Amino acid sequence: MFKKIVWLGFSTKGKKAKDVEKYIQSLVEGGATEFFTGYNPPYWSDKFWFEVSPNGRFAEHEQITDIETLKAIVIEVHKHNLEVFINLNAWYYTDETFPLIQKMVEEFEEIWVDGIICWNISILEYLKESNYSGKVNISTIMAVYNTQAIQFMLDNYKVNKVILSREVTLKEIEKIVTHFPDVLFEVFWEGDFCRYNNGLCFAEHKYWAKDICTIVVNDLVLKKRYRPDFKKILQDAELSNEDKIKELSDDFKNTFEEIEQLFLLIDIWLEDKDSLIWKLETIVNRNKNNVDLFYDAMKPLTDIRNKNILTFLKAVKYISIENEEYKWLADEIEKSIKTWMQYNLEKAKNIGWSAKLKAEELASFYAKGDNLNLYSYLFFSQFSNIETVKFPTRGRNYNEKIQIITKVLESWKLDESEYFDRAINIERTHYDLTYLFGDKLWFRKLLKNM
Repeated sequence: MFKKIVWLGFSTKGKKAKDVEKYIQSLVEGGATEFFTGYNPPYWSDKFWFEVSPNGRFAEHEQITDIETLKAIVIEVHKHNLEVFINLNAWYYTDETFPLIQKMVEEFEEIWVDGIICWNISILEYLKESNYSGKVNISTIMAVYNTQAIQFMLDNYKVNKVILSREVTLKEIEKIVTHFPDVLFEVFWEGDFCRYNNGLCFAEHKYWAKDICTIVVNDLVLKKRYRPDFKKILQDAELSNEDKIKELSDDFKNTFEEIEQLFLLIDIWLEDKDSLIWKLETIVNRNKNNVDLFYDAMKPLTDIRNKNILTFLKAVKYISIENEEYKWLADEIEKSIKTWMQYNLEKAKNIGWSAKLKAEELASFYAKGDNLNLYSYLFFSQFSNIETVKFPTRGRNYNEKIQIITKVLESWKLDESEYFDRAINIERTHYDLTYLFGDKLWFRKLLKNM
């Protein structure tokens, strides 16, 4: 499998101080096999503070702020025979700041930092001219989206690894890494929920509630319900403006609202029943591979996601009475829901029922993209030159999933007695992977042989 790289940013002083040895040890035990961090020493921060940062981060807690801590990190990481890289990711360096960058690079070489993650051409040129002895990774901030851009980097600089941008799709990743079979790559397992183009974003982050991303998330209130295909409607040259207004009316109903309305009509027989059943079947066919269609045991039964899957199951079971070909789908969904409920029931019994169960759930962070992340992890494992996958550590513990999937890929065996950290067992995970992606998922062939 590939390495898992994590970010380091902490202090060895004050209330939130960390013991370097214990912290690195815990991350290694958690699956980390490579590290990176930013560096903002006093000779920089005393003059420019953190609003002008050498690594594109704008808060003290997001980087290492003294050479002693950085040296201790390097020593501890090297004890585990692993590597640590430093980010030099600022958008620009002036005549006033560049000499400080040169000083930092000299310090990196003195304490045996393994390499630099760089997006700035001026830094790349300096490292080249000074015969920098460490490794050089092309940063995701460089925004290399295609083979021509990567070839330029390879032709002009001694590149250790290319870190692909968050915006590159899985198909594009496949094309790029197969085009350069002898080049090492790093990809993002999770996009970190950023709404903007990573390489072209000049927003200052890490000001908590004051940064632009947080304001967009918290203050943007949708006044109308739009159709998911609203962009397609707006761009349709064959539709008049009047037609577009009609198509974009705010009475749009989502799939599950449509199902409930059809059941209401079926119950009171306001329309021909066969016609209503045909409409129901059409909706099921249109949505049976919907990536959001899964039961979430980390949420209550009344949560909108779970209400939706139960509504969809009701529709599938209804049409399967007359049409046997839908019975397998009804059985699959029903089995998955029962699996979750039975597991949570046992879990509740073991830890003291609902109050403690809720407390435990609240203590865990659950990412909505769990199943997509699992799929991505498996997808990346096909390519031997994808060396590192950046995965989150801040409150999101995927280590058990990584270990189980790694075991499956290496041994080609399933152990259904093992469970993932978010109340998800191996059967449920395989259900998610096969159901969400169907025959498009190469991993399904593996499952059929087990």
